[in-house]
Amino acid sequence: MSTLSLGTGLFLSIASCALLAPLWPALRQWRSPPPPAMALGNGLRSEWDAAARLAQTHVSENFEKLLELSSRDGVIRGAHADGTAFMVLGIKDYLSEQLPPSARHLRMQVIAARHLDIPGELVCDRLIFARGKLNIAHNAVLKTALSQRDVAIGTRARIRNWVHAEGRVDAAEGALLAGCASAGSEINLARRARFEQLTAPVIRFGRSEPLRAPATPVQLLPMQPPGNAFIPGDGRWIIDGDMSIPPGHSVNARLVVSGSLLVGTGSRLRGDLHVMGDLVIHHDATLNGAVRCNGDMRTGECCRLAGPILVTGQLTAGSQTVFGAADQLSTVVASDIRLQEGCLAHGAVWAQHRGEVLADSAQNSGPQAGSGGTA
Repeated sequence: MSTLSLGTGLFLSIASCALLAPLWPALRQWRSPPPPAMALGNGLRSEWDAAARLAQTHVSENFEKLLELSSRDGVIRGAHADGTAFMVLGIKDYLSEQLPPSARHLRMQVIAARHLDIPGELVCDRLIFARGKLNIAHNAVLKTALSQRDVAIGTRARIRNWVHAEGRVDAAEGALLAGCASAGSEINLARRARFEQLTAPVIRFGRSEPLRAPATPVQLLPMQPPGNAFIPGDGRWIIDGDMSIPPGHSVNARLVVSGSLLVGTGSRLRGDLHVMGDLVIHHDATLNGAVRCNGDMRTGECCRLAGPILVTGQLTAGSQTVFGAADQLSTVVASDIRLQEGCLAHGAVWAQHRGEVLADSAQNSGPQAGSGGTA
């Protein structure tokens, strides 16, 4: 090879590297595996399903015969080999009748053959189990709770570790569900309820209202790759810097954005997203792919997000936003999650720091109806 050819090749190599250098972070992320939110959610569901099964097995192995005896003879008290005390209530027994008038702390397991009512203000340090419905009154604090039917959590009541219902879990205003809350059918959280980990086929946030379909533009316009896009092939767009999708446009590509991404009103995105900055989604938009956001993520009202979502920062969603679908369970993971009343999720919702149901639209910092689609 001549010196000229060698010099030309070296120059072209250096020039190519210089041109691609700004895109290197995005290229590296493009080559990374898909967002692990779904894997995290599956692990979350498996972990708490296992905990619920373990508690159910504990009850079956240790209390099945005692439950039958208590149904006939009334309250049975005892202790396990490790010294843990327990109380078995028959079908005609009430916990409040078994407690001293001044009792505020319960340090024994309570196993009920029927519905079980936990008095207000009572702190329960051990497993609470009910074959029927479990009602937890205002300001009560439970460590762990399991019901073979439903669980109703009263105003400002707290779950410290986990709660599971074969049927549904209903949490009143101001309730705190620390740890995990899981249900066989659905979870309903009133406004100002706080949570960490939720898993159920249906999870409702705040007042339940009929869902309206996202407003569909008269004609969706296909968006062309912007000038700061690198197209490596196979329909992928790697964006150097920020990106803005105009209202009423569709994008049929996987997007990797090294800056922030703004999705305009009524737009449709069919591919996966990885946004290294903030992600802002205006109302009536639909995202069908997985989402990974390294900043904060905000949605307007009536958005549809079908795939798993992993957000490093805070996720704020407007009313009527739906995560997943009845036939496509999804996973939402974020450091902080603030959901407007009327939101709906299918699968798992995990706030690694704090989750909250916002009381009214004035508290929602997400994009409002009527917002434009330009930066």
